[in-house]
Amino acid sequence: MTRILAIGTGPLFAPDVRVFNAQALRTWQFTRPLIDHGHQVDLVVLAVEGVPLTSDPNKPALTTVVRDNFSYQLFQTTDPVIITAELQRLLDANPYDCVIAINNNAAAIACRLHTVLPIWADLNGYIMGEAQSRGRVYSSDEYLLHFWQREAIALNRADRFSTCSFKQMYATLGELGTVGRLNRFTCDHPFVNVVPVAVYEEFLDPKSFPAPNTYRGMRFPADAFAVLWSGGFNTWTDVDSLAGALSLAMEQVPRMHFVATGGAIPGHDERTYDQFVQTLHETGFGDRCHLLGWVEAREIFALYKDCDIGINVDALNYEAVFGTRNRLTNMMGAGLTTLSTLGTELTEIIEENKLGYVVPIGDVQAFADALVRAAHHPIERAGMARRALEFCRSNYTYETTMRQVLRWVEAPRLAPDNEEKLFRFPEVTDLASVAINPLQEHGLRTDPERIAGLEQSHADLTAIRSKPFFRFFKKLKSYWS
Repeated sequence: MTRILAIGTGPLFAPDVRVFNAQALRTWQFTRPLIDHGHQVDLVVLAVEGVPLTSDPNKPALTTVVRDNFSYQLFQTTDPVIITAELQRLLDANPYDCVIAINNNAAAIACRLHTVLPIWADLNGYIMGEAQSRGRVYSSDEYLLHFWQREAIALNRADRFSTCSFKQMYATLGELGTVGRLNRFTCDHPFVNVVPVAVYEEFLDPKSFPAPNTYRGMRFPADAFAVLWSGGFNTWTDVDSLAGALSLAMEQVPRMHFVATGGAIPGHDERTYDQFVQTLHETGFGDRCHLLGWVEAREIFALYKDCDIGINVDALNYEAVFGTRNRLTNMMGAGLTTLSTLGTELTEIIEENKLGYVVPIGDVQAFADALVRAAHHPIERAGMARRALEFCRSNYTYETTMRQVLRWVEAPRLAPDNEEKLFRFPEVTDLASVAINPLQEHGLRTDPERIAGLEQSHADLTAIRSKPFFRFFKKLKSYWS
């Protein structure tokens, strides 16, 4: 059994939770298999933007939440100083074997902690593509440095990484090269593994779904062809194409209705959804559009049951190239036919295996035509849904997606270059504060927070090399390696 400090984002998916996102789903995707395999997991969850937090300074920063007989700690603050101090306290007080940081925000925080424990950093989604698309929406590139600094913290320290797609894996390896991690010590080190987004376990369980007609006949007509959007409207969503395609399709299919859960993403993107609502009403079909906002998680299952097709519409951007879409895997796992623009690696898999409808990004007419076709071909639609469900059961369960992580947890270890750092600087507690090659030294010189540490590391290394036993130990290490 391995004792793990897991740091993720939440709150975890639960019946009464309204604002949850892909990061929260990813946290449980990592945590559940670790528990099932007998490891002791102490999960600490960062609050997601938009969740009410305590403003009382006398209340503890962490509160305990119980989910299905599993308890975890949820931060009641977003103050990075308090969060870092609490996590450092946990690390110092418990005999952990490793740290697993789930999602980019958690990875940036975990990799700033003072510890020489092995760290697995899950970079779920391409953060620089996200920074670029956010810059377009907000007409500013000021986010680029902020996002890169968070990414670079993890790249410089973690021992293993996971990504949500093979394309993101290649991008991450390129980034690792830029910060000096692709060096002579790591030539054969498996730095990055792909962990595709899994179907959230309850969507694969038929018992999760209520009897039909919870929404059908209540919120939209009983005979409607219901098109479902489920989740936030992020910076990479092509809302103009979505509104245009819906209006074209609704003209041809009078019984077509659009149902949307989610909306603006508090603290991240509060413009895209407002733009969509405005554009949608300008089409003249607003009376057939049902915008439900952020609903409680328990309602999602009824919506999936009552709708006929689930959709995803991406704009042309690099986040869509390297990223993925939880909404699609969950819809497929729930047996709901999907229609998406072709962009993410997941949509390429859907197209190749005929698991749903796929159309080019930006092609409004093709998207509308696919909606009309789906409305008129229920047998074809049902066949796609069946194939998608079976594909998910074979490829997108927690167990199948987490194999590499579970193997590493059995015997977690530092990356070879981090082992070399620890050998050269045995007293160091922050492995990212020391360098073993010129590229890493360059990175430290350009980081004001690291300048003092770099100067000290050079002094320490000079002192070590001056000792007669240094060459002896280097030879001994080479002999035994």
